[in-house]
Amino acid sequence: MKMQSSKSFGRKREEWSYTKNLSSSDKISSDTVLKRRKVNKALTIFRDLSHKLYCEYKSNQPVKLKAKLRALAEATRFMKAKRQWENTGKRLGHVDGIEVGDQFQYRAELIVIGLHQQHCCGIDYLGKGENSLATSIVVTHRYANVMKSSGCLLYEGHGGNPNIRDSVAPHDQKLARGNLALWNSMNAGSPVRVILQVSEKCEVMEELSNNVSYSYIYDGLYFVDNVTRVRGQFGKLVFKFVLKKMSNQPASVSPGDVMESKTFVKRQKSKGLVLSKEVVRINDISEGKEKLPIRVVTPVSYVEIPKPFGYLVNMTYPKMNRSMLGGGCNCANACVDCLECVCIAKNGGTLAYDGNRKLVSPMKSSFIYECGSSCLCSSSCINRVSQSGIHFQLEIFKTKSKGWGVRTRSFIPSGSFVCELIGEVVHLNNQKVGSNLHVDDYIINIGASGKGCIDATRHGNIGRFINHSCSPNLCVKDVMYDHSDKSLPHKMLFATKDIPAGRELSYDYNCCKVNFKVLSKICYCGSLECNGQIYIEGQRYDGRLMKNLDFKNQQLGCI
Repeated sequence: MKMQSSKSFGRKREEWSYTKNLSSSDKISSDTVLKRRKVNKALTIFRDLSHKLYCEYKSNQPVKLKAKLRALAEATRFMKAKRQWENTGKRLGHVDGIEVGDQFQYRAELIVIGLHQQHCCGIDYLGKGENSLATSIVVTHRYANVMKSSGCLLYEGHGGNPNIRDSVAPHDQKLARGNLALWNSMNAGSPVRVILQVSEKCEVMEELSNNVSYSYIYDGLYFVDNVTRVRGQFGKLVFKFVLKKMSNQPASVSPGDVMESKTFVKRQKSKGLVLSKEVVRINDISEGKEKLPIRVVTPVSYVEIPKPFGYLVNMTYPKMNRSMLGGGCNCANACVDCLECVCIAKNGGTLAYDGNRKLVSPMKSSFIYECGSSCLCSSSCINRVSQSGIHFQLEIFKTKSKGWGVRTRSFIPSGSFVCELIGEVVHLNNQKVGSNLHVDDYIINIGASGKGCIDATRHGNIGRFINHSCSPNLCVKDVMYDHSDKSLPHKMLFATKDIPAGRELSYDYNCCKVNFKVLSKICYCGSLECNGQIYIEGQRYDGRLMKNLDFKNQQLGCI
């Protein structure tokens, strides 16, 4: 098969329907949650096993890199023999249980979870010859790959590259195997999964022979737009595929994070960057209570873990003054008819969420009324978004100057529900409760009247670790669904912007201002909007200062 002018190789313009393959952040279901659990379980097994093997091999192997590679290979083979791999069949489009923005520590993990099933080759495909189609590609530093802009990738074909193997002499690339599969995908208009090899902002990364560390991020589905054949860096003919990201997908990383070439690696090394390693200290701080495990990670040199507390997934209320909501809606159509639903009528007659279960902005009311237990609509009702729990991979990590923090391991689209601020609800007119509050407790004031607060000191959830920011990526919304006391609403956190994987989560601690005495503390910010201080409002009660918003340590700040 001969190559013609690149103009004749523009991809066919038929649209490829991938609605059924939308990521779980767009279509949440019990099956999706179950599949992500299976993927997470496979990753946990692989990481634990490979680490155990590495500790065994490195004692007899003077070169640690060889011990690491051997451990990874053995763990991969062992799990295959035990049938512990996930998504073993090759497929086009998204892979079940994996979301755009998900980050992986090692190349071998891509095989174990079925995202990319080639050990070394950058192009994975199904079928043979003229009937082959590319399923996925891994964009590494070993080829002259360039992310020209967000969503536009210039990818060099496979073969004839001495950077892969010193014994390989440079030669012209052939239109065969992976290269042919990409060419066929261009003509068929079929999607290709793109996995980016990135550095610097990684949690636990793969060390290669050049002492530069990498991890791998799933960047979503791309179309092969066109291809040319040019002289490469070694003077031989190479294929240059132009891939463009499909619309309505999030950006997982910025173009500057992609390892474009060897020269990019040298620039990073010349800056004297120190890539710190992190280890998992707790696999799931919720102890299985959340749908997805919430791990705790710290630098290798830091061995402390958060102080023990009881993990809650629901708010606990005092027995007094908690009146239940009146009659709920009688909707049998998932409350899609706004004119008939009495719950939606409380929201001004409009739904608080769109068809993708994301917050609608702006909203007429500061309160959101969701359907609750007194309603006849099903649990899948579009007006029950914040009651379904956490659906994004979150983790607790040790920040440089703010104590513990929370970051996301997967992409969070703007408007998505992230988590609730959960703890023990106490009334301020309760003398016994008030006397038990201390200055360093995890306290947040709730309700416009200031009648109550959430105490997450002894019992709470991951929300107790989320830091303040003068430029936050989360906002707090008051949600009602299980009682009618507006002074004690549920405090729900929603994303105010698209949040890429690896980014710390934050909200403004001053979002619930009350006319209490204001205390000034230094804000360890870094954002352009930082005012240098974080204002924590407090109220004198029973001879003690109860903080309206006070978390972790004295060095509160923003990302």
